[in-house]
Amino acid sequence: MRFDNAKSKKWIPFLYFFLGIGGILVILYFFFFREDHNQIKIWYSIPVLFVVVVGIIYSSAKYFEFDSDGSVLTFINKGLFISNFINYREHRAEFPKEKLKRYRIQNYILFSYLYVYVKSRSNKTKRVHFNISLLSSGKKRALKKSLDKVIKHNNEIS
Repeated sequence: MRFDNAKSKKWIPFLYFFLGIGGILVILYFFFFREDHNQIKIWYSIPVLFVVVVGIIYSSAKYFEFDSDGSVLTFINKGLFISNFINYREHRAEFPKEKLKRYRIQNYILFSYLYVYVKSRSNKTKRVHFNISLLSSGKKRALKKSLDKVIKHNNEIS
């Protein structure tokens, strides 16, 4: 099974653009059209709120690709905004299906993470995590189904 979250990939630059324009318009409104902008405490919180929202989007907006065709499992996470030009946030894991021990999908308020536990060469279990926040619920179900199938096969072998 092979899939990715390419549909949500095109919305992130659009979201960055409108957040930037909206932030600039709000700052200009308070600076030019409000006479009491020096006394308003909200004036200081607007840039902080803007940076927090952009930071949340930046950390949660990651491209995710999964491939379980063949005898190897492939997981790829990379950034969305500038990653077409500079591949600076890529996180990749490729390992044989037999090394998969278990997995866990953790859903938080704004983020979702996939934790994959892999048996290393020294028979220790290594945890690898991937951000799957922009993956649709149908694709999360397909991911669970595919990984369950691999784990079931691994349990039958051993």
